[in-house]
Amino acid sequence: SFILGISIFLSNSSASLILSLIGVKVSADTIKNIYDNIKIIDNPDIEEIGVDDVATRKGMKYATAIYDLKTHRLIALLEGRDSKTLEDWLNNHKKVKLVARDRASAYASAINKVLSECVQVADKYHLLENLLEKLKDIFKQDIPDEIFIQNGKILDKPPKKVKDLFVEEEVLQKLNYDNSYPIDEFGKEIIFDNKKHCLESKQYLENKLSRIKKKQKIIDIQKRWNELINKDYEIIAKEFNIIKTTVKKYINMSEDEISKLDNITVYKKRKTELDDYINIIYKMAKDDLEYNLIYSFVKFKGYNGNENTLNDYIYLINKNNFPNNPPKGLKFVKSIYPKDVTIITRNQLLKYILTVNPKTKKDDRITENIESIKKKYPIVTAVEQVFTDFHSVIMSDTPELVDQFIDIYEGTEINDFCQSIKKDIAPVKNAISYNISSGFVEGNNNKFKLIKRIVYGKSKLVNLFRKCYVAFSATKEDFTLSELL
Repeated sequence: SFILGISIFLSNSSASLILSLIGVKVSADTIKNIYDNIKIIDNPDIEEIGVDDVATRKGMKYATAIYDLKTHRLIALLEGRDSKTLEDWLNNHKKVKLVARDRASAYASAINKVLSECVQVADKYHLLENLLEKLKDIFKQDIPDEIFIQNGKILDKPPKKVKDLFVEEEVLQKLNYDNSYPIDEFGKEIIFDNKKHCLESKQYLENKLSRIKKKQKIIDIQKRWNELINKDYEIIAKEFNIIKTTVKKYINMSEDEISKLDNITVYKKRKTELDDYINIIYKMAKDDLEYNLIYSFVKFKGYNGNENTLNDYIYLINKNNFPNNPPKGLKFVKSIYPKDVTIITRNQLLKYILTVNPKTKKDDRITENIESIKKKYPIVTAVEQVFTDFHSVIMSDTPELVDQFIDIYEGTEINDFCQSIKKDIAPVKNAISYNISSGFVEGNNNKFKLIKRIVYGKSKLVNLFRKCYVAFSATKEDFTLSELL
């Protein structure tokens, strides 16, 4: 009993490990054997059940879970979810008088075939879900993904995006940077890397390796030249496989010229719109200012070019000139819609009009503009009315209202939904007449999924059922471990 109690909400392997920590040496196989010996007595006299399908391997394998409607315990886990699966079980439980189920036609067919007098109760939640899916499809046809509202008017197309500034204008006005050349403490112009290039790219790394090889080759040539007694360019040219003109050039290079080979070659920079701001960027980066401040100031000074180019220049100039002082607050900017534009998504609007609980707080932005939206898109009012009417019918105590709802909306955009209700009319009306719901079935299914994952999917269906049977029973007041063994 102790071993079984420890393992109820654990996989057998985990239970074995935990038990070993407290001095109980038992293998996972032994725990499985304990479960195999549990006595599960089927009750052929059960009268009220809840039925739903569950995934033992999502998208591939499914099973049918059957619960006791009164105790909410799992009483059967059947392989498959077709009509035949439930038929076979019902043939051995002919005293079932009431079944709470979702809208699955396979289960409805099985119950009608085996137990024609059995009362079937459709779940209210699933009925509302079925209608909701239909209304979503209608919404997608007539309502755009996003509704843009500016000055109380609904725009026919998205407004033009604007560049966002991170920093308030008052802060930017206090900064004093211009595009004059940066100078050092001696008043000498600072020559810095003002190119938009990444020194860590494959191209630049290959160039760096090439410069290192070239520098070493020049050093070797000069050393060899100094060793020659009879100075002859032809000898060096043959030994190093280069032309005499190049030999002469390398031999005459000064130490300063050779050391400059460590630097990348600076080619003439073509004129760009950012040339008027390059020195500003460098000086602000040198002063260790945050990225967003540099970006905002350049924009403030009048730059209207490509924002991605500006992002790249700020980042790479900072990185290439101050490698030990990376840019702070790095954040690449995207254009945004003007701040006076209200954006309401289709899903937000649908949620708003389908919220019937008066205690639920609604989106104030939609409340302010709902009348304009309804005027622009009449389908919003129609969808809201359909859902409100059906919700009132389902939550009422008058089953006949279902017939009135079908008469009103049959032949409209939700005709398919009305026809599905007509085919399942008795269970739908029973959902109103009986104070019964299969909501507990959905809750139990969530618990089933948790237990399925706990056992890591290693158990076969029969073992999974035993694990779930014990776990579902363990929460009941009349549960005792000894009764199972």
